[in-house]
Amino acid sequence: MSAHTVGDIDAAIAHLESVLCAEGASSLFSRTYWRERVVQASATFGLAPSQQQRLDRLLERIDAS
Repeated sequence: MSAHTVGDIDAAIAHLESVLCAEGASSLFSRTYWRERVVQASATFGLAPSQQQRLDRLLERIDAS
């Protein structure tokens, strides 16, 4: 279940991208935490393909760190 809606998902994705780019997936919180946040965002109903691609890239970044 997602805590996000289509109306706020872009802001949520941008936040995740910003944190994961600046600090990395293992900074303040564990990779498991960030993975769960991205998976939760991915569960948002009505995601556009571009939004899902951004989230997929974040998962790849977490897995690579």
